[in-house]
Amino acid sequence: MDERKLSQYIDDLNVGKKPKEHKNGLQEEEMDDQALFETVRKVRLLREVEYPDDLFPQRLINSLEAKEKPVRKRRKRYAFISAVSAAAILLLVTAYYFLPNKTSDMVYAMEHAMKAVRAYHGIIEVSETNELGETIIQSKREVWADRSGNYYIKDLEVVSGESVTANNGQQKWQLSPDERTVYLLPAFPDDYRFTFELGNEINDAAKAQTVEVISQETIHGRKATKLQIIPDGGSPYFLWVDNETDLPLQKVSAMQNAIQIKAEYTSFELINEIPQNLLAYDVPEGYKEEDTNMEQTAASLEEARELAGFMPKLPGETAEGYILNRIAVEKDHETVKLYYSGGDLAGSILLTQSKTAGELVPSSMAIIGTVNQNKAEIINSETNRSIRWQEDGMEYCVLGTATLETLTVFAKGLSGGNVVIPVSVENPEQPQVKVDADLSVEENEQKSVDAGHSPWKLDPAFVSQVFASLLLSPEGIVGDYPIAYEDIEITENNGIEATAQIKDEKSIAKYVYLKRLVRQDDTGIWTVVGYDTDKR
Repeated sequence: MDERKLSQYIDDLNVGKKPKEHKNGLQEEEMDDQALFETVRKVRLLREVEYPDDLFPQRLINSLEAKEKPVRKRRKRYAFISAVSAAAILLLVTAYYFLPNKTSDMVYAMEHAMKAVRAYHGIIEVSETNELGETIIQSKREVWADRSGNYYIKDLEVVSGESVTANNGQQKWQLSPDERTVYLLPAFPDDYRFTFELGNEINDAAKAQTVEVISQETIHGRKATKLQIIPDGGSPYFLWVDNETDLPLQKVSAMQNAIQIKAEYTSFELINEIPQNLLAYDVPEGYKEEDTNMEQTAASLEEARELAGFMPKLPGETAEGYILNRIAVEKDHETVKLYYSGGDLAGSILLTQSKTAGELVPSSMAIIGTVNQNKAEIINSETNRSIRWQEDGMEYCVLGTATLETLTVFAKGLSGGNVVIPVSVENPEQPQVKVDADLSVEENEQKSVDAGHSPWKLDPAFVSQVFASLLLSPEGIVGDYPIAYEDIEITENNGIEATAQIKDEKSIAKYVYLKRLVRQDDTGIWTVVGYDTDKR
């Protein structure tokens, strides 16, 4: 490779010129250099996009006007050129103001930075401030976390001693100084890690409705970019992103219930790994151990059969990159657990199987699908995803935080049949009675639920119970609801639309139709949009 040629190639890219190699192609003797040129181009693309400044549209207009010559005999031609120029300017100005701007790059930068993180260590402080400006420290913790999902959390504000929660992938434990006890817990699934976990904050920003750069500030000695983030159907909050690492440093919520919550890293550093001594399980002197994880590891499927009383089933197909790394049995429930690893805790998958103990009753908040033509309960949330069904006298469940598509591969491998996740509710007919909803009212209700009020609005069965009960008692309800929760069955649910059957003869509504109008995920409230007065 000629170093001068490579240097000129880089210079051309940096000033926005098209290198001659792109125009004429590479000569046969230069074909060995093609891979290097391509690598340089890809590295160049990692540089932040250079956007025109606010005066760019006016400068463009002035430049075009300066080039026009007022020649009368060419008036028609210039009229045409002016029209084309105006259209071009409009297109450029529209692109400048409405195409994704630097804020979208901020989200990308955070996601890109998080992929490169091996581990990090910091002190997280969470405080609350009331409307009078009075601030109280809620908690102060020292945190170590790595990309494999391992973590070690030490509470720093515990007077009685060192309170610790840790997960090393094989064991999770909590140290309680007050009780002088170590509690052993299941390492997986582990729905909750800790407040202000970087990965979760970046995912929330990526899903937000808008992300806007507000200002540049200094947080605990580090220069940071302040973002205003408006989640879909939620209240805006602020996030400060470290300019050096492109990772979140501080978050301040909206004022809710007269309280504003701030979570911040008062110190933060990237590290190669969590110290091994922190991830080594040990019972301190003077402490007792209480094992709440009632699993017994089995060395083989045959040993699992002896413990559980049936031969467990292995999936005929698994998602690429996943391997079986542990077999365990819950003896009290005669349940076999197969743990599959995809390289980290975030990608781990658990397959459970046990003999059926009755008809499958899906959660009222689950999507209703099928596995090999058998009714299936499908949970799809950020912290927990699962597919559960019954077949041939056995109940199976595939769960984890991997994508629903990945879980589907395992479910299909276990059942040998197709997995159907509905994308629409099969209701060819419109509700007999339509119920109009005020979207602004529903948006306020969503914000109220986000703040911790009326969590029942996240449950379509509960919403249907309240609605059907108010039809019977429009003046209000005193005491128990006239329609029991147990008499409501969610017959269809695709996560956005749902249908509830009211199994109470005195109910005016026989079927209630619901929809997530504000936010179409597991945090969105349900709204009644219609009902039937007659049975189908």
